[in-house]
Amino acid sequence: MKKVDKSFITSGNINSVIFTIAIPLMLNNIVRTLYNLTDGLFVAQLSAEDFAATAFVWPLNSFFISIGIGIGIGATALISQNLGANRIKKASNYASNAILMIFSIGFFASVLGYLLAPILVRLMGAEGIFLDKSITYLKINFVGLIFDFGFFGYQAILNAQGSTRSITMMSIISSLVNVILDPIFIFHRIPFINLPGLDLGIAGAAWATVISKIVLLMLAFVEINRNSDVRVNYSLSIFEFDAVKNILKIGMPSALGVGGSSLGFSVMNSFIQSYGTNTLAAFSIGNRITDLVMQPQMGIGTGLTSIIGQNVGAQNFKRIRDIFNRTILIILGFSTISSVLIILFDNSLLNLFIKEGSDPVLWDLASEYLVYSAFIIFFMGLFSALNGFFQGVGKTKYSMYMSIGRLWLLRIPMIWAFSTFSGIGPSGIWISMLLSNMFTVLWGLFVYKKLDIEYILN
Repeated sequence: MKKVDKSFITSGNINSVIFTIAIPLMLNNIVRTLYNLTDGLFVAQLSAEDFAATAFVWPLNSFFISIGIGIGIGATALISQNLGANRIKKASNYASNAILMIFSIGFFASVLGYLLAPILVRLMGAEGIFLDKSITYLKINFVGLIFDFGFFGYQAILNAQGSTRSITMMSIISSLVNVILDPIFIFHRIPFINLPGLDLGIAGAAWATVISKIVLLMLAFVEINRNSDVRVNYSLSIFEFDAVKNILKIGMPSALGVGGSSLGFSVMNSFIQSYGTNTLAAFSIGNRITDLVMQPQMGIGTGLTSIIGQNVGAQNFKRIRDIFNRTILIILGFSTISSVLIILFDNSLLNLFIKEGSDPVLWDLASEYLVYSAFIIFFMGLFSALNGFFQGVGKTKYSMYMSIGRLWLLRIPMIWAFSTFSGIGPSGIWISMLLSNMFTVLWGLFVYKKLDIEYILN
């Protein structure tokens, strides 16, 4: 797969650099989101309870995954900075240590998550059949956790080099595998072709996901060992304490941020479930729809980490500012388009999940959430850009503050307050999401404006 020239990232036209790195990531995110939509559509055919169960346990799975994401972010920042400074050997050393560490931690996280799944789901307040379905789905997803971790390590290496096209192609293949396996594993009769399926229900959806993760990891392994400038040494002799310490120094704040955010979403889901399964299902439906229209912004934010990182290595401090400011303008443009799409096609989007008139309560809840989402997406896009910037300069503590503060200091207390002291019902959830995102982004922009790049890096 063709790689992006380092000199292009550090000296090329800014618009071209942003879109060259970000467009494959946008496509990758869109493909994965379409897969999630398809997966959700299949599960929704079982029952609203099955659909809600997948959303209910997602934060727990994400909490464990956050460790791998954090290590990947730390590795991306350090590898990209060393590539920008033309230190290929040192970049390869960081890559090798990151892979060794991430597979080791991934194995223990997978085992621990599997064993703790029943306890964690019960602590979240699930009961009866909903409890059983949630545990089943979560335990199988924890089996796939080690493959998630492994891919995050390889993805970090590819991202640092700007090799986002190869990531996209791998994700497309993996997602296609999942979409093909889903109906085979889930249903008694496979839709459209009417052949016998495995009839595993929600467990089938989880196993299809695990298999697709294995395929993704295998593709990443082949890509790294065939086409990467950064080489990975799999010998235990390459272990270097200072390299691991530096990766964790940058990666752990991100892991704590993502993990704290995921834990916050678990608590938030408990609040949402207290309003009933329909509210939780409406929340999940709305998130899947907004995820789809948000992917251009998220792709740009993700790509910004490697772009900023390589320019940090080349000490292009003014260029870093120019790149970030241009990114903000591009993201605001995409967010405007996304907002218009949601407002114009809200009924058509909801019809993908709900037959109009079949469940009026669920329809009204999901429709109301989409109205708020049309405004929330502006702040989510800016949130992604700020994360990419702080991760690229290696100061992930600011990303951690944003992620944790958004949930624990703002959103959860707001949801509790609306629930306790007002009678507006689920609307309090949507209002809390809008305000928490807005205040978090304003704080992030304040930090960005106040600090010079040279100061941030010292």
